[in-house]
Amino acid sequence: MFLKSKIKVTACLGLLLSISSLILHLFLARSSNAGYNSLIGFGDDFTSAIGVQGPKSRKLWGAVETLESLKPYANPRSSYLLPSERSNGIIYAKIFGGFEQIKSSICDLVTISRLLNATLVIPEFQESLKSKGVSSKFKSFSYLYDEDHFITSLTNDIKIIKILPDSLKAARKRNEFHIFKPANSASPRYYIKDVLPELKKSKVIGLVVSKGGCLQSILPPSMSEYQRLRCRVAFHALHFRPELQVLGRRMVERLRQWGRPYLVFHPGLVREILAYHGCAELFQDVHTELIQYKRKQMIKRKIIDEDLSVDSRIRKENGSCPIMPEEVGILLRAMGYPPKTRIYLAGSEIFGGQRVLISLRAMFANLVDRTSLCSKHELSDLYEPHRKIKSW
Repeated sequence: MFLKSKIKVTACLGLLLSISSLILHLFLARSSNAGYNSLIGFGDDFTSAIGVQGPKSRKLWGAVETLESLKPYANPRSSYLLPSERSNGIIYAKIFGGFEQIKSSICDLVTISRLLNATLVIPEFQESLKSKGVSSKFKSFSYLYDEDHFITSLTNDIKIIKILPDSLKAARKRNEFHIFKPANSASPRYYIKDVLPELKKSKVIGLVVSKGGCLQSILPPSMSEYQRLRCRVAFHALHFRPELQVLGRRMVERLRQWGRPYLVFHPGLVREILAYHGCAELFQDVHTELIQYKRKQMIKRKIIDEDLSVDSRIRKENGSCPIMPEEVGILLRAMGYPPKTRIYLAGSEIFGGQRVLISLRAMFANLVDRTSLCSKHELSDLYEPHRKIKSW
């Protein structure tokens, strides 16, 4: 009985300390920006910053120089052949990484499918959409991209199917198909010598793609058509679905309505990515354990082949782990950006929640995200495909 009472007292003390710490952080954030309205005071802070009063201001907010129009070498030459009527087999793939890694990985997968004369299943790159409040009617690819446009635009390059045929789904669940985990700089020779024989033998293989790709970035001159294919995928085949394009343009217009410059910051704090690169020690709290648990799962599933515990400091120094929001705030202030600078917080949910943003908000109160710029109705339309986007 005494032991139970002691545990209860200890738990209550821990809860009180946590609440006190949170109140203190909120007080500091509030007091550091007391005395002004962020929307009204926003413009005053830039009176000199965007004028012609000094070289430092011009460096911070100077006009972007006009770029020459860039035209990708994407069109195939006249000698380019259509895909063979009979493919060597089916490739399905799982992509790990952020948005940029996803895009480059898809470009590589299409190129590899062409190289191996394989049929590509629309890649998967989100473990769970349900946890993000997204309707189950969405697949991971169709949540971001226009799936039909992707398939149609690459008709002359490879065969693409939306899902693995029903007759093969059960075998995949039983892990009957060989799964390859190529390096992000794997050579075409690797696919021809190691992957193609297995593809021809079993007719189905899986690929696990991480680190932003699965094929060397610069191909030899003899493979220039494959390099052009990469460009076609990146610039012509991968289009955001129309609803995303509409809302994206609307958000940019709203950011520009204040008539002042703004910054965009992507924290990069995603649990899967932090676990993959070994960044658990960035947090030093319960989130460290959550990252390590996820990393242990990845090791068990052979997604990564490393020790469970690694030095996050070294990983951070080589660029594998992101800098924390408070460090970004210090960096921006050191560069001369005023406290009322408007910053748009890009990306999905931040691992660690709003707590990790407290210090950044204390330095820059005008921190906004998609929930600040969009109504609940606008966001729910993105998540639920059965509710059509209306024209506002």
